[in-house]
Amino acid sequence: MLNTPRASVRPTPDGALAVDSDWTTPYIDTQADRSAKVPVEITEQLLAEASRVISGTPLLTAATYGIGPKPVPADGEPVLGQLGDTSGLYVAFTHSGATLALIVGELLASEITTGQPHPLLAPFTPRRFT
Repeated sequence: MLNTPRASVRPTPDGALAVDSDWTTPYIDTQADRSAKVPVEITEQLLAEASRVISGTPLLTAATYGIGPKPVPADGEPVLGQLGDTSGLYVAFTHSGATLALIVGELLASEITTGQPHPLLAPFTPRRFT
C-alpha cells in the first residue's frame, strides 16, 4: 500500500492494483444522467504517477475504472469512539482504514474493555460534531 501526493496504490483481493488520487477530481465531468467521465489522458497520467512509485516502474494500464465520492468525514479526520450517551455503541469511521485499522482497533478495544476514554482518541470523538 502506497499513499503519495500524486497517487495512492493498494492491492485488490484478485491481485490487481487500485489507484486513485485527489488531484484528478477537477477533471471529473458529471453528465446530465449523473454518470461521470474522466478524460483518457488523466487516467494515463494517474497510472504513470502510480508506476513511478512502484519498484521497477512497471507499465500500468487500466482494465476498468470507477468514479465516486470518497467516504471522508466532514472535517477530514477519523470519527472514533463512543457514539453519544448510548453505552456500548461505538463508531470507527475513517477514509484511512487500511493504514489506521491496527491502532484504531487496539485503542477502541482498550476503551470498550476498560470503560475509560483513551486520550489518543480524544480529538476524534463523534462529540466534536454536536
